[in-house]
Formats: sequence, C-alpha cells, structure tokens
Amino acid sequence: MIEFKNVTKTYHSASRGRPVAALTDINLKIDDGETVFFVGPSGAGKTTMMRLITRMETPTSGSLKVNGTDLRRIRPRKIPEFRSQFGVEFQDCKLFPKYNVYENVAFAMRVLGMPNRIIKERVPRVLTAMGILHRAKHFPDQLSGGEKQRAALARALVNNPKILIADEPTAGLDPKMSKNVLDLLVSLGNSQKHKRTVIIITHEQALASEYGKRLIRFENGKIAEDTGRAEK
Repeated sequence: MIEFKNVTKTYHSASRGRPVAALTDINLKIDDGETVFFVGPSGAGKTTMMRLITRMETPTSGSLKVNGTDLRRIRPRKIPEFRSQFGVEFQDCKLFPKYNVYENVAFAMRVLGMPNRIIKERVPRVLTAMGILHRAKHFPDQLSGGEKQRAALARALVNNPKILIADEPTAGLDPKMSKNVLDLLVSLGNSQKHKRTVIIITHEQALASEYGKRLIRFENGKIAEDTGRAEK
C-alpha cells in the first residue's frame, strides 16, 4: 500500500525568494494491485508524487509510507533495497545511447547483481512480451518513439517490480501509438499472474478516462478529483 497523510512538498524559489509548494496537504491511499492514473497539466504535481513515492525526494511535512516503510525515516543505506521493488519508466526513456536494446534492459538486472544465466533467460522473454525482440540488437537512435517507450518499459519490468510507474509514457507519440502504449500498461496492471501496482502519469485525461480505472486529477499541487472507482 502507498499512503500519503497530509503531505506537503515545497522547494526554495530563488526567483521568488521564498518556498513554493509543489504539493499541498495530500491525503491518498493506493492499494496493492491497483492501476491508477495521475492526470493534470504540466506543473500540477504529478511527477513530484512519483519522486516522493520512489524516495528520490522526501516530504517537507506529513507522512508517506510505501508497503509499511516510512520514507521520512528510512536509513540511507536501506534506500537501494527499498527502490528495488520499483520499475520506473521515465518521460524521456533514459535509454543509454551506446547500448543496444538488449544491453539497456540487461543493465537493470546487472546493477542488482543478477547472474548471466538469469539475464539471458529473462531479457528475451520481456522483450518478446513488449513486442520488440526483433529490435534487440538495435540502438536507441535506430528506434521509433513507440519502440523506445517499449524498450524503457521492458527495462522497468525486467526485475518483476511490485510497483510500476510510467511518467508521461505517451509524450511525443501520435494518438494511435499513445493508445497502444496505455493499452499495454493497463494490461500489465490487469495481469492475474502478477499482483502489480501500476501508476500511469499523463496529461492525456480524456484518453486515460477511457479505461475505467481510478483517475486522480491534480491541479496546482492539490488533488482536485479522485474517482476512486473500482477497477473493471
């Protein structure tokens, strides 16, 4: 479970000479296995939510717990272990330009010290699931936008994370490809094999609303709407 209690996050603004709130008094629970869309315009607080959940940053005030871990009190040496339960697909993909698709995905396993035999078994399986096994030896600059997103998603999934977060996975994609990527992400949340929490951060509220999943809309650092709908 992910639980925010009265969470506020502020940053110091040099131009304004005072703290500026990115998030204000957030109260939110996300259950294990839920698929949730965070929607809203740029600067609304969606990405700050992701950075807090993954402990890239800490709340200025309030309480945030992820699967029982208090993120304001976790010891620094425990943070890498904590983050191992996440798979994160970043907005700009962050693929290594000098690594091919296979190497990019394998890297996520190597940093955790996985043995080569497991890497050789799992990476092709994940690439097949993402529909890009035929692009395994290609480099990022040889991929289409949709293929880059699928490669980044394969890397996020290869370690079987409990929580998958996709930050603006449709950025720069045409409407058809955007729909294909969101279809794939929602299907990962619907998987009966893995009880995985999926958080999809997007500005495309109209498209997100088509899936009948819980939709949390942010405005000016606050939750403006939470449908709280039961998943289909």
